[in-house]
Amino acid sequence: MHLGLLFDLQTDPNDERQAEFDPPQTIEALRRALESLGHHVTPINGVTELVRLGPKGCCSFDLVFNLAEGMEGRCREAWAPTLLDLYGIPYVGSDPLALSLGLDKAMTKRLVKESGLRTPAWHLLPADTHALRFPVIVKPRYEGSGRGIDAGAVVTSHEALAQRVAWLAARCPGPVMVEEFVPAGELTVCLIGNDPPTAYPAIQRPLDPATRLSCHIVKPAPDAVINPLELTAALEQAAREAALSVFRLIGCRDMARVDFRVDEQRRVWFLEINPLPSFDLAGSFGLLAEYLGVSYANVIGRILDAAVRRLQGVSAHAKL
Repeated sequence: MHLGLLFDLQTDPNDERQAEFDPPQTIEALRRALESLGHHVTPINGVTELVRLGPKGCCSFDLVFNLAEGMEGRCREAWAPTLLDLYGIPYVGSDPLALSLGLDKAMTKRLVKESGLRTPAWHLLPADTHALRFPVIVKPRYEGSGRGIDAGAVVTSHEALAQRVAWLAARCPGPVMVEEFVPAGELTVCLIGNDPPTAYPAIQRPLDPATRLSCHIVKPAPDAVINPLELTAALEQAAREAALSVFRLIGCRDMARVDFRVDEQRRVWFLEINPLPSFDLAGSFGLLAEYLGVSYANVIGRILDAAVRRLQGVSAHAKL
């Protein structure tokens, strides 16, 4: 197939606005993986390039592998798939609605809570936070990739909370969320496929022993890490079942990553879903490949195959 590889390139890793963009080595690794599977790959750097190509320029693509994050705003991840839908170009990954819901932590948590799954109590500011129990974590409502979260994100008093909210508001646009912090451990579950997707074995994220935050968002990286959870069959099953439920609830397609915290009673608490997860070799799907004992290209091939089967099903249905 002729694949378009659509992404936003990270040119300055110190620019917080590019926190979710993909660095050149990630794009190169993904390009090589797709080419090793026998496909011809054309890079597309961002929505601006997609607009320049237009529907005529995109018509040569059999499929677009979408990684584009967009720059600012709560609907930024929907920009690229909306254009592709308008152009009539099929693509890998979730549609604009699922991507927008996944980016909105508060809306996702409302849906998850109403479905009966556990999620830590939270408030959006301005709001009375006195009902929350410390410690709490302060985070942006619409950001990912750890933007706005560092070792100071977890606070234990109202005074520290006010200081942290002011710090975050000065750095990240948009609403601020305050959420009760579950300190025991963190799990992530990768999902690939459709009707039903496969929820792969839960991966325990190493924690910073000082803050109990996941090490992938603590800056600077801690000198030592801890893996406090015993991944029993019951705990893993609970995480995978919850991940499948959230995937279906949000309406994801082809792939996603769901993050959970685990409390002292070994109960899983939903944090967030990312329908557009990291493809870094050291990120979610790179870790999944290592865990499964397969190549990175093998995992990418599973995602691509899931999209192709989904689209073949849509085509077959359209002919009925």
